[in-house]
Amino acid sequence: MLVAMTIAGSDSSGGAGLQADLKAFASEGVHGAVAITAVTAQNTQRVAGIHPLPAEQVLAQIDAVLEDVHVSAAKTGMLYSGAIARAVAGRLRDEGIPLVVDPVMVAGVGDKLSLADLTEAVRDELAPIATILTPNLPEAEVLLGRAIEGEDDAMEACRELSALGSEAVLLKGGHAEGPTCRDILFHGGRFTIMEHARVPIRGHGGGCTLAALLAANLAKGLPLPEAVARSNEAVRHAVVDNYPIGHGVPVVNPLSPLYRGAYSHEASEKLLAAAREAACLMPGEWVAPGGSELVYALPSARRPGDICSLEAPIVSRSGRALLPAGVAFGASRRMTAVVLAAMARDGGMRSAISIRHSGDVAALLRDRGMRALPIRRASIIGGENSTDTGLKTGASYRMPCSISRGQGEDRLCTFWAANPRRSWTSSGSWLNEDRDVHRFVPPRQGRGGQFHPAVQTGVGAPGA
Repeated sequence: MLVAMTIAGSDSSGGAGLQADLKAFASEGVHGAVAITAVTAQNTQRVAGIHPLPAEQVLAQIDAVLEDVHVSAAKTGMLYSGAIARAVAGRLRDEGIPLVVDPVMVAGVGDKLSLADLTEAVRDELAPIATILTPNLPEAEVLLGRAIEGEDDAMEACRELSALGSEAVLLKGGHAEGPTCRDILFHGGRFTIMEHARVPIRGHGGGCTLAALLAANLAKGLPLPEAVARSNEAVRHAVVDNYPIGHGVPVVNPLSPLYRGAYSHEASEKLLAAAREAACLMPGEWVAPGGSELVYALPSARRPGDICSLEAPIVSRSGRALLPAGVAFGASRRMTAVVLAAMARDGGMRSAISIRHSGDVAALLRDRGMRALPIRRASIIGGENSTDTGLKTGASYRMPCSISRGQGEDRLCTFWAANPRRSWTSSGSWLNEDRDVHRFVPPRQGRGGQFHPAVQTGVGAPGA
């Protein structure tokens, strides 16, 4: 099995540092070896303490790995001091291993992770032996001793950094301003600009993850430009698929495809079981016009492909509900919008079902103490059947559902809950009533930590 080595600090929260590196290596199918440079006490909000290891102990770890294991690539992260950086550079200089140098100076939470003498050691000792140098804009400014203003100046900065001796420079644009993020690769005298929409998320461990992905792809023997392009795309998805573990910066998630695969089977099984039960027990007159849809989202769902739904909705035949097909991911556009909008406000609200709104349903809601609100006013955005997914606690909003001009039998009820079985056996409500708008109210927690589900009544037909 291919092996890549990370020479970096330990993050006690597990979000950055060598912990992030090992996850990134694993996401590319590469085994990770480790040389720890410092032990940090940190979380998603602050760095509480740093305990650097003696340079001799860092070298001892590198020696122990290299004398027994064939290492196909290496990366450096937090080195903390000039003494450690010079020792590492001296040890790796003659190994001929592709080396990614990530000049870590400040943690993602904003606290310093280096001594003042690190900059000179990176410039004079590490950069000359680097396959690729991966600074962000603030780190590049420290290495060059000047400000970088605008894209033309950033490209000139890449040339200056390359002149320190590295084969290539990847200047990360995450700290720049603007609607897009532009990362600049300078390699072989040529520039490549990788542009993508800026993600409004400051992910913990993003820089570490990118450098580790680069090392893993170089270990596989990919040409450097291809390794950069592949790693850049992977880290973008890892940032988008972040998850919170504390009260501060969320953690980037390079293993999201693995997590998604692990959760997909469970979600499919639960949704299918709930749909079969609903089809057996739901009165036929409850089935929505065009069929009732039932969906179940993966944890931390971000996109339609993360939503498991019925391949065909539950329909009414001869007064009985019927489930005509199985389940699939991304099959229901309308209900996907509903659940993604609800999860953006409360990640535990992962399931929803649509049923026909009738006098019997209204009576049932009243009997169970639920307060349902018919839509009396709805703004059309970009024409009919548009959706608005902006929810704010205590604020007026339009629920994300297909909006049509139908009345009477075309009206729907949409139920939310933590799982698909609870979504159609609802027994509580977290919507207040207002004359002509909805107000979103955080759900109350019930026994066992489960949420009481919600109900919303509206106008529209379920779209596929």
